[in-house]
Amino acid sequence: MAAKKRPAKKRSSKPAKKSVATSKRSAKSARSAKSARSAKSARSAKSARPVRPVRRGPRSAAQRVSGLLVMLPWIMQRRRVKISTMARQFNLSETELVEDLQMAAVCGVPPYTPDALIDVFMDNGMVIAEVPLVFSRPLKLSTAELFAVSVMAQTALQLPGANKKGPLASALAKLAPLMPAGAETIKVQLPKARFVKELLAAVESGERHEIEYFSPASLKRSTRTITPRKVFEDSGRWYVAADDHLSGEDRVFRVDRIEKLNGTQIFDQLREVRDDELPWFSESLQQVTLRVQKQARWIVESYPYVSRVDNKDGSVDLTMSITSKHWLGRLLLRAGNGVKVLKPVEYKQLASQTAQSVLLRYKKTA
Repeated sequence: MAAKKRPAKKRSSKPAKKSVATSKRSAKSARSAKSARSAKSARSAKSARPVRPVRRGPRSAAQRVSGLLVMLPWIMQRRRVKISTMARQFNLSETELVEDLQMAAVCGVPPYTPDALIDVFMDNGMVIAEVPLVFSRPLKLSTAELFAVSVMAQTALQLPGANKKGPLASALAKLAPLMPAGAETIKVQLPKARFVKELLAAVESGERHEIEYFSPASLKRSTRTITPRKVFEDSGRWYVAADDHLSGEDRVFRVDRIEKLNGTQIFDQLREVRDDELPWFSESLQQVTLRVQKQARWIVESYPYVSRVDNKDGSVDLTMSITSKHWLGRLLLRAGNGVKVLKPVEYKQLASQTAQSVLLRYKKTA
């Protein structure tokens, strides 16, 4: 007897109802996914923040000192700050900050006793700073300090070329009423520096001078013509840097070894152009055309020129004004094989002629 088949149950077209537990698990999963997305977004935003650029090479002493001049008032005002916070504030790594603060801790004023040093130290990840006693002292000059400042100011005003009516003279006049009784009678007089004023005037005008100069090395006196370019003092002695027309070189002469000084009333070509307010490119100056190679490109960047032509091989044909044949010869000697004279024709062999002249002088002194 065949078994009867049971009729198949009809499936309902309506979705089955989810259990309460399943709904809770779904909601929890949705919250977890949302939290994960939020965390990922936060990490992305954090990574998008600007990163402190990596510094190439060590910092110079000037950079470190200028940074400390800003950092020290900042930390003294706050007294106590985290190292990490201060490093971020001044765009430094913590190692760099610690090195700078350690350097500052040994700086101060004479006599460099502990109370005269900058009081800054680090402890448990914190930077702690106190205001040194020397910084809390009233900004008033003592009698000795006032006297020293006054004497130094008077000395400076006695130097050749000093502005007798400038800011220093005005400050000295304001200090005079504060000086103790009797101090106003003190006058500073320096030994007169012979020829310094005349040489300073020659630097401004471009005037050439004929001098008689004594050389202690050779125990000889020589007469030469110079064009002063700069007058300066070093270690209590005056010097003049000048174009020496006898040797054809730039020389430095001690002013106290100049025994005679006579103005020749001859002005060099460049000074005449400046005095007449003519441009550097005036036709009154001689012009040359140079072919400058890549290795001597510094000439193009260092000197004014009338015109230039850039060649395909990277060289430059440069037309420029010159003040003298001697100046051009020295320029060619410095540039070596990187420069060639195109015109005028008489200067095409100037580089080799200058080199031979220098070599001959070295052979004579050897």
